[in-house]
Amino acid sequence: MVLEVSPFHYQILVGICTFFVAYVILNLIKRLRSNFPPGPIGLPIVGYLPFLSQNTHLDFIELGKKYGDIFSVRLGSQKVVILHGAEIIREALTKPELLGRHPENPLKYLNPSSAFFVRDVNVWKEQRRFVVQSMKDLGLGRTKIEDEVLDEINHFLEVLRKQNGQPIDVKEPLSPSMSNNICALVFGKRYEYTNPDRQLLDKNLDLANEFVSQTSGSLFFPWLRFVPFSSKFLQIENSRAAINEIRKVFVPEIQKHVKSLDPRNVRDFIDSYLVEMKSQAEKNPNTTFNDEMLISNVLDIFGAGSETVRTSILWFVYSMAAFPDVQKKVQQEISEIIGTERNPEFLDLKSMPYTHAVLLEQMRWKTIVPLNLMHYSLADIKVGGYDIPKDTIVIANFWQAHNDPRYWNEPEKFKPERFLSKDGRSVVKSKYFMGFSLGKRVCPGESMAYLEMFLYFTSMLQKFDIVFPPGTKPTFDAKLNVTYRLEPFKVQFIPKH
Repeated sequence: MVLEVSPFHYQILVGICTFFVAYVILNLIKRLRSNFPPGPIGLPIVGYLPFLSQNTHLDFIELGKKYGDIFSVRLGSQKVVILHGAEIIREALTKPELLGRHPENPLKYLNPSSAFFVRDVNVWKEQRRFVVQSMKDLGLGRTKIEDEVLDEINHFLEVLRKQNGQPIDVKEPLSPSMSNNICALVFGKRYEYTNPDRQLLDKNLDLANEFVSQTSGSLFFPWLRFVPFSSKFLQIENSRAAINEIRKVFVPEIQKHVKSLDPRNVRDFIDSYLVEMKSQAEKNPNTTFNDEMLISNVLDIFGAGSETVRTSILWFVYSMAAFPDVQKKVQQEISEIIGTERNPEFLDLKSMPYTHAVLLEQMRWKTIVPLNLMHYSLADIKVGGYDIPKDTIVIANFWQAHNDPRYWNEPEKFKPERFLSKDGRSVVKSKYFMGFSLGKRVCPGESMAYLEMFLYFTSMLQKFDIVFPPGTKPTFDAKLNVTYRLEPFKVQFIPKH
């Protein structure tokens, strides 16, 4: 039987083929004439998106093997430049022209006043400067915040003790514990894990983070967010609903602070911001310090502060169960430096090179933010000999940089010793390690994150042996969401004393 094709359908088929061939040829000519980074052509309209998996950072590594450390992909309607290699990433992210954020970033529609995603770099600088200084004034890096974190850790450890060595999904008590550290900094108090506001906050922070990862596709097809009942439209609406629920916790707290504010006795971040708001309003009626920006800053602190550190600690727990020999060495160092009676202190880190090396190696080996937040070129720039025009999205692949065999020997292996001197007595940091990004957009909560990771890590291993339930084999299965998250898992915390 011979399949017959009508003249009409034949013309449509020829037209589609002609369009595709013309698209390929025109893109080739355009690339040959420009000094734009090379890369795959992709398909009309959708670009290279259909060829990317959820673990995009790994897909980019394969493309980098063909196109080099700087290459480009078209994702939907957007041109995107991908950066590989520590030197290239460092060169690019220290350029002031790459401080921008995309004007159509979907997160802008979830938290419109966010200083993280505002287009005006001066507004971002002003708000960031205040947040960093406020955290320092409130005790970040000093004993005040450390005491609050240790108090929270004791509540967390008590939950683990009550398990009596039975398997537990440690994420369940860890999530409210991480969030409580932010609550102490922002609200000046902690919530019991069973508190309705605590549960509402944790539930919707998780939902918001989940939706944020899903809405990123609307950056490449901006018009989709305006199409009622489209998946991107519904995802953004769901994200907004989750954030509105979070605001129901934040707004009453802010109102309480307004009523009880004493400028001579600043208790927490909200107090600090309210004092600055009043001061700025007296100088400038158009100040960016206002009620909405306060709420947005609080949202940003919670969103960035709890998710990333929690994911890191979950990786520490999993890796210690997977590598019992490493766990024993850390516990030996804890016994020698801290003992069994007193709580760990952040100052102990300087005397614990092996433990410090384990923390650094975990951050390198399983980089929890493989692709840093998208940068946006505010002007034409040159990186690595290539021209990157204004209004281009630029993404640094930190996963690739941390697993680059040019800089790391056997990067696929978990080897804390790579961060130690030959005699094992001191930590040797590598210039190729970029645990908290680079440049002026480096994570403002780096000090807080290090503090939490060290104190939680050492406190758990001081009190417990961490093991997998019988019959469990480590797989290290994970997926890229907002962070590179492990699949749900259970471990046992066996009391040591």
